[in-house]
Amino acid sequence: MTLTVLGGLIYYSSLKTRHKELIKSKIYYSLNLVDSEWKKELIKDKVVFTSPTFVISGIYKSMEGPKSDIYPTIDDSKEELLWLTSFKTRAFSDSETTEISNDFVCHTNFEYRDAEHYNRWGFTERINEHYPRITSISNGIESFQLPKGYGFPVYSNERIVLNAQALNHNITDSTFNIKHKIEIGFKRHANTKLKPLRSQTIYIMLPFDKKNPYAGPTDKIPDACIPVETKLHTYYDENNNPLSGHWIVPPGKHEYSFNASKQLAIKDSIRIHQITPHLHPFAETFSLLNKTTGEVIYNCDSENFVNKIGLKSAPTFQSEEGIWLYKNNTYELTLTVKNTTSKNQEMMASMAIFYYDKEMQEKIDEHIN
Repeated sequence: MTLTVLGGLIYYSSLKTRHKELIKSKIYYSLNLVDSEWKKELIKDKVVFTSPTFVISGIYKSMEGPKSDIYPTIDDSKEELLWLTSFKTRAFSDSETTEISNDFVCHTNFEYRDAEHYNRWGFTERINEHYPRITSISNGIESFQLPKGYGFPVYSNERIVLNAQALNHNITDSTFNIKHKIEIGFKRHANTKLKPLRSQTIYIMLPFDKKNPYAGPTDKIPDACIPVETKLHTYYDENNNPLSGHWIVPPGKHEYSFNASKQLAIKDSIRIHQITPHLHPFAETFSLLNKTTGEVIYNCDSENFVNKIGLKSAPTFQSEEGIWLYKNNTYELTLTVKNTTSKNQEMMASMAIFYYDKEMQEKIDEHIN
């Protein structure tokens, strides 16, 4: 018994922070030490989900803190078309009555279930075409609304996916409990006819040596990154070379770029109406460029806190008129980071884009009054 306990402790101590938190949360919830259940409240034109309790007991960089998933419907009492129009996450004390700093919001991911969502419309060719994320909001970008007249269509009894994760960059001297309240604003198609948007995520990926992933830049791969880990957020190019979407940033100022044309996979043209960035602290500027024309499509000048670690704001892009992107043009993501600490930090950089969905509009016109 003693050897088993000792072995378990040795194994636990060897884990990364994010994996330790999964084990700790499972113990808290299994023993009913904290609230383990999600709550849902449907209020006219919005639905509010309250997360289980997250126990904050240490420093959690992005993607390291306690987290929880849920697969809810918005209103399963009936089936009707809804338009998702806004997304918001706030941090609360575990009493659910006192709003606290959003420093404790790592991210909320909003996703649709690929097969269920597209089978309802007869869009079977779209299944597995893109990662099924509606959008993501995160530290510094805790809420946004889609442009007036537009929405993301889902059915009221269609299951979606919510993923909430806690963050703590600064507090080291106490243990405390928090919750997240997640609001999705929507309009009912019976009352309001909107134009459909389709969502897609594009993100910076950097190369690394698969034989020696933590070597960093070499003569062979001068632009190699150091991945945070290779089990998550590792992708492969057409030549089976590994790329990481989650990498280490050393102290100082750094610039990164990535050709996002293949990720966009534009068949003819698309008209973008909304862009929401996902960044980690120390990011300064994040841009989407049309390299063919020289046009800056979107530039996010993020603001970091001065007296603590964290993103204060990262502006989104919103346009009723929209901006056109074309098949034969080249599109590049660029990022500048200034790590003002003396330690390595972690970075991700993605954009959740929404563009007009003409094919979905045709389906709605054909099948729904």
